[in-house]
Amino acid sequence: MDTDFATMTLDHAAALYRTAYHLAGNVAEAEDLTQETYLRAYRGFAGFRGGDVRAWLLTILRHVFLDECRRRQHMPVIESVEEDAVAFSASDSQGWSPSAESEALRYLPSEAIDRAFAALPPDWRLVVLLADVEELTYREIAEVLAIPVGTVMSRLYRARKRLQNQLGNSRVPGRKPHERSA
Repeated sequence: MDTDFATMTLDHAAALYRTAYHLAGNVAEAEDLTQETYLRAYRGFAGFRGGDVRAWLLTILRHVFLDECRRRQHMPVIESVEEDAVAFSASDSQGWSPSAESEALRYLPSEAIDRAFAALPPDWRLVVLLADVEELTYREIAEVLAIPVGTVMSRLYRARKRLQNQLGNSRVPGRKPHERSA
């Protein structure tokens, strides 16, 4: 593996895997999505023009995921967090860790969380993941998803509101992404 590529990208492996897991809904598909993302990133690394490598990788992950959904002609079914808890534990020893979202929501019944999160439209689910788990700013999310910042804000607001309503107005963790100074 090219040294520059490895140096620039491997620090983001856990973030890519977490996002892939939440998109795919299970460990095996998340691993496949992450691997395909790194393969495409490596192949396209010569064309990388600088900037935020994490946002670039997440954009590639989004394309890989959408390509896979089109190929299968459906969105994945999100499995229970309980079913993959063992896989997450095994992954921890390899540098992977449970998402911040999982940690913050572990006190609520997992079935309710699974249902509420899975019920979100895929675009909303991805915005929540990028904002609240990966802590990207509105601008970074807009770049990853190739949508206007206003659309990011709208989707995030609606997704959080729906999660709150479905979870009985329990506190839904989240923060307002803010612009970092450059």
